[in-house]
Amino acid sequence: MGRHKLHKPSAPRGEGGQPTEWFGTAFHSVRGMLHLDVRRSGNGILITSSPAEIDGAPTSWQLRLRNDDGGQGLNEMGTAMKAGRGHVYSVTEEPDAKTVLAFLPNHPEQGVGTLARVRTSEGPDGDDVVFERSAERPMAQWAEAGENLLRIVPLLGPDAPAGDEVDDCLPCPGCYRPVYDSSSSHTLIGATPFPLAGLCRLCADGTTLRSLRQADGVPVDPEQLVVLETVAAAMA
Repeated sequence: MGRHKLHKPSAPRGEGGQPTEWFGTAFHSVRGMLHLDVRRSGNGILITSSPAEIDGAPTSWQLRLRNDDGGQGLNEMGTAMKAGRGHVYSVTEEPDAKTVLAFLPNHPEQGVGTLARVRTSEGPDGDDVVFERSAERPMAQWAEAGENLLRIVPLLGPDAPAGDEVDDCLPCPGCYRPVYDSSSSHTLIGATPFPLAGLCRLCADGTTLRSLRQADGVPVDPEQLVVLETVAAAMA
């Protein structure tokens, strides 16, 4: 099923020196770069998995976890992810169907965990189970995400807006990691006919390209590689 290698950047800091967002990348020998982003959004948490699967198609998944109970549900989710323990975050009941948001450790294989929204419905031959949205990451990456989620929860303000709208972000041209307004981004001028904008800090300082070379054998989109090598040449 391929192999993983983790890259662990330092967590960006917010007011008071406390982290309000975190991201990490795993390098997979078949799937390439797997990004995971955890951040404060309104009075809740936004988890962005890129890439993920929605209705079987690869895409980016923004999952908003609302803080409706003083942080209890978020703390339980973060604790389960950190410990590598299965956890059901929410269940939505419908006539003859229900939708579950859950963290599934060591699924679909040992060492890999899945965050998934699963819908089950009654069919003529038994229950039909559909993974509507899912993101597979190494267990170590989920553990680090859970640890940082727990650090962010105490910083959530009860007076902050609910944050129900989708947060705007653009993919970094070097790694396709989602870059939000609160994340640091960079523009390279002069190395190409047009400014190379929206680079995440790891692509801008050459860390992504160095990590890819160290991981060895990780597939990379040719357009991404051109961007990363252009940045490296400009820094030389």
